[in-house]
Amino acid sequence: MTVIDSLEFARTAQTLSGNLPVPELARLRDSLFDDSGEVRFEVRGARDARRRPVLALDISGVLHLRCQRCLGMMDYPLRISNTLLLVSAGEAAAESLDDGESEWIEASVSLDVASLVEDEIILGLPYAPRHGEGQCGHEGTSAKADNAGNAAFTRLAALKRNSN
Repeated sequence: MTVIDSLEFARTAQTLSGNLPVPELARLRDSLFDDSGEVRFEVRGARDARRRPVLALDISGVLHLRCQRCLGMMDYPLRISNTLLLVSAGEAAAESLDDGESEWIEASVSLDVASLVEDEIILGLPYAPRHGEGQCGHEGTSAKADNAGNAAFTRLAALKRNSN
């Protein structure tokens, strides 16, 4: 677990990069088809145009999500770039941030980088991931089942007509 002092990290413009194995992202597990692979991340400390401390995050990798259409596995290319404003507890409590303000987190002397990366991934995932039209692996099976169902109803209609 890598922990940073977020304000010092931003003030000194430090950079931290690495890989996180997907099995270590426990809160993400429920959203995944399986927990294979890893995600790459880079966190950079900086100051924004108004000289406020920020953390810039870049996260990439491929996650295996469950398609909500066919329930099969789908590769989801993960590409997240975000800049988070660091605010003090007083600023957050006073709601002194503008409504149009960039995304922010509370500054911490012990910010867990893996948790921050996992939070950003969770926020960036689609609500109901689905393959594109015609790309589901089980569509051929469901189309055959639909045709079989239609054939059964056609035979039933023929029986009904013959009995009258």
